[in-house]
Amino acid sequence: MKDNREVQEQATKISDLLEKAGYRAGLITLGTDDVIAVRSFGTRKDTIHLIYDIIENLKEEDKLILLAMILRIDLGEEAR
Repeated sequence: MKDNREVQEQATKISDLLEKAGYRAGLITLGTDDVIAVRSFGTRKDTIHLIYDIIENLKEEDKLILLAMILRIDLGEEAR
């Protein structure tokens, strides 16, 4: 099982490689059953734009699930 520090280091390495390859902004998310790591690079404006684009391209039901997760609303087993 990977620990949080190891997964975060992997996300950082990936973002560093992408920056060196010329990408202006990125959002890296890695996760296991127990650990999640998020690493963003670029300006705050670019990062927010990436997140907006991700949300904009979700299906409507996935947007609702994401909102429930953010607000910590338990949708029960049927919604999963």
